[in-house]
Amino acid sequence: MIEAVVSSAAGGACAGSAALLYYSEKLPGIKKLTNKLHTDRAQAILIATASAAVISTPAGSWWNDTVNSLHGWSVGMVGQWTGLLITGIPALFVTVIFINDLWTRKVEHRTRILGALLPILVSTIPGPIGSGIQSALSWIVGTVSSLVAGAFGLG
Repeated sequence: MIEAVVSSAAGGACAGSAALLYYSEKLPGIKKLTNKLHTDRAQAILIATASAAVISTPAGSWWNDTVNSLHGWSVGMVGQWTGLLITGIPALFVTVIFINDLWTRKVEHRTRILGALLPILVSTIPGPIGSGIQSALSWIVGTVSSLVAGAFGLG
Protein backbone atom coordinates (compact mmCIF):
# COMPACT_ATOMS: atom_id res chain seq x y z
CA MET A 1 0.00 0.00 0.00
CA ILE A 2 2.69 2.48 0.98
CA GLU A 3 5.08 1.46 -1.78
CA ALA A 4 2.66 2.61 -4.48
CA VAL A 5 2.58 6.16 -3.11
CA VAL A 6 6.19 7.28 -3.45
CA SER A 7 8.37 7.09 -6.55
CA SER A 8 12.08 6.37 -6.27
CA ALA A 9 12.95 9.81 -7.66
CA ALA A 10 10.84 11.57 -5.04
CA GLY A 11 12.34 9.34 -2.35
CA GLY A 12 15.85 10.28 -3.46
CA ALA A 13 14.89 13.94 -3.35
CA CYS A 14 13.50 13.44 0.16
CA ALA A 15 16.69 11.72 1.32
CA GLY A 16 18.81 14.48 -0.18
CA SER A 17 16.64 17.16 1.41
CA ALA A 18 16.88 15.48 4.81
CA ALA A 19 20.67 15.27 4.49
CA LEU A 20 20.87 18.92 3.45
CA LEU A 21 18.76 19.98 6.43
CA TYR A 22 20.80 17.82 8.79
CA TYR A 23 24.14 19.25 7.70
CA SER A 24 22.82 22.81 7.52
CA GLU A 25 22.10 22.56 11.26
CA LYS A 26 25.84 22.25 11.79
CA LEU A 27 26.67 25.56 10.08
CA PRO A 28 27.14 28.44 12.57
CA GLY A 29 25.03 31.09 10.84
CA ILE A 30 22.15 28.85 9.82
CA LYS A 31 21.80 26.92 13.10
CA LYS A 32 19.61 29.60 14.68
CA LEU A 33 17.24 29.63 11.73
CA THR A 34 16.94 25.83 11.51
CA ASN A 35 16.16 25.61 15.24
CA LYS A 36 13.32 28.12 14.85
CA LEU A 37 11.87 26.27 11.86
CA HIS A 38 12.00 22.85 13.58
CA THR A 39 13.81 21.27 10.66
CA ASP A 40 14.59 18.26 12.84
CA ARG A 41 10.95 17.17 12.63
CA ALA A 42 10.94 17.72 8.87
CA GLN A 43 14.08 15.57 8.62
CA ALA A 44 12.40 12.64 10.38
CA ILE A 45 9.36 12.81 8.09
CA LEU A 46 11.55 13.19 4.99
CA ILE A 47 13.54 10.12 6.06
CA ALA A 48 10.31 8.13 6.54
CA THR A 49 9.23 9.22 3.05
CA ALA A 50 12.57 8.20 1.55
CA SER A 51 12.33 4.85 3.33
CA ALA A 52 8.85 4.32 1.87
CA ALA A 53 10.34 4.97 -1.58
CA VAL A 54 12.99 2.31 -0.95
CA ILE A 55 10.19 -0.25 -0.52
CA SER A 56 9.36 0.14 -4.22
CA THR A 57 12.90 -0.90 -5.24
CA PRO A 58 14.11 -4.53 -5.44
CA ALA A 59 16.10 -4.10 -2.21
CA GLY A 60 13.04 -2.75 -0.44
CA SER A 61 10.94 -5.59 -1.77
CA TRP A 62 13.48 -8.06 -0.40
CA TRP A 63 13.49 -6.29 2.99
CA ASN A 64 9.69 -6.21 3.12
CA ASP A 65 9.52 -9.90 2.19
CA THR A 66 12.06 -10.70 4.92
CA VAL A 67 10.03 -8.86 7.57
CA ASN A 68 6.80 -10.52 6.39
CA SER A 69 8.52 -13.95 6.34
CA LEU A 70 9.70 -13.41 9.91
CA HIS A 71 6.16 -12.48 10.85
CA GLY A 72 4.73 -15.56 9.08
CA TRP A 73 7.35 -17.84 10.62
CA SER A 74 6.70 -16.52 14.13
CA VAL A 75 2.94 -16.91 13.73
CA GLY A 76 3.31 -20.45 12.36
CA MET A 77 5.93 -21.51 14.87
CA VAL A 78 4.62 -20.14 18.12
CA GLY A 79 0.99 -19.34 17.43
CA GLN A 80 -0.93 -16.31 16.29
CA TRP A 81 -0.89 -14.37 19.55
CA THR A 82 2.77 -15.02 20.34
CA GLY A 83 3.65 -14.17 16.73
CA LEU A 84 1.83 -10.90 17.27
CA LEU A 85 4.02 -10.28 20.31
CA ILE A 86 7.19 -10.94 18.29
CA THR A 87 6.44 -8.68 15.31
CA GLY A 88 3.28 -6.59 15.80
CA ILE A 89 3.95 -5.20 19.26
CA PRO A 90 7.50 -3.99 18.45
CA ALA A 91 6.17 -2.32 15.29
CA LEU A 92 3.43 -0.63 17.31
CA PHE A 93 6.05 0.41 19.87
CA VAL A 94 8.22 1.96 17.11
CA THR A 95 5.18 3.85 15.81
CA VAL A 96 4.26 5.22 19.24
CA ILE A 97 7.84 6.27 20.03
CA PHE A 98 8.22 7.96 16.63
CA ILE A 99 4.99 9.93 17.05
CA ASN A 100 5.85 10.80 20.66
CA ASP A 101 9.29 12.09 19.67
CA LEU A 102 7.84 14.22 16.90
CA TRP A 103 5.16 15.61 19.17
CA THR A 104 6.90 16.23 22.49
CA ARG A 105 10.68 16.06 22.27
CA LYS A 106 13.51 17.41 20.27
CA VAL A 107 14.15 14.97 17.47
CA GLU A 108 17.27 12.91 18.01
CA HIS A 109 19.11 10.32 15.94
CA ARG A 110 16.81 7.70 17.42
CA THR A 111 13.79 9.39 15.85
CA ARG A 112 15.46 9.52 12.45
CA ILE A 113 16.30 5.80 12.65
CA LEU A 114 12.74 4.96 13.70
CA GLY A 115 11.48 7.01 10.75
CA ALA A 116 13.56 4.86 8.42
CA LEU A 117 12.18 1.63 9.94
CA LEU A 118 8.57 2.74 10.27
CA PRO A 119 7.27 2.19 6.69
CA ILE A 120 8.50 -1.40 6.67
CA LEU A 121 7.50 -2.39 10.19
CA VAL A 122 4.03 -0.86 10.06
CA SER A 123 2.89 -3.63 7.70
CA THR A 124 3.21 -6.18 10.52
CA ILE A 125 0.65 -4.46 12.77
CA PRO A 126 -2.55 -6.51 12.42
CA GLY A 127 -6.18 -5.52 12.43
CA PRO A 128 -7.89 -2.17 12.17
CA ILE A 129 -5.15 -0.45 14.16
CA GLY A 130 -2.56 -1.56 11.60
CA SER A 131 -4.81 -0.55 8.71
CA GLY A 132 -5.40 2.86 10.26
CA ILE A 133 -1.69 3.44 10.86
CA GLN A 134 -0.86 2.31 7.31
CA SER A 135 -3.50 4.64 5.87
CA ALA A 136 -2.30 7.61 7.91
CA LEU A 137 1.35 6.94 7.09
CA SER A 138 0.49 6.47 3.42
CA TRP A 139 -1.32 9.80 3.35
CA ILE A 140 1.53 11.64 5.11
CA VAL A 141 4.21 10.05 2.95
CA GLY A 142 2.22 10.69 -0.23
CA THR A 143 1.68 14.33 0.64
CA VAL A 144 5.33 14.92 1.52
CA SER A 145 6.40 13.06 -1.62
CA SER A 146 4.16 15.22 -3.80
CA LEU A 147 5.44 18.42 -2.21
CA VAL A 148 9.11 17.44 -2.56
CA ALA A 149 8.64 16.10 -6.10
CA GLY A 150 6.91 19.33 -7.07
CA ALA A 151 9.65 21.42 -5.52
CA PHE A 152 12.31 19.55 -7.49
CA GLY A 153 10.26 19.42 -10.70
CA LEU A 154 9.80 15.65 -10.57
CA GLY A 155 6.02 15.54 -10.42
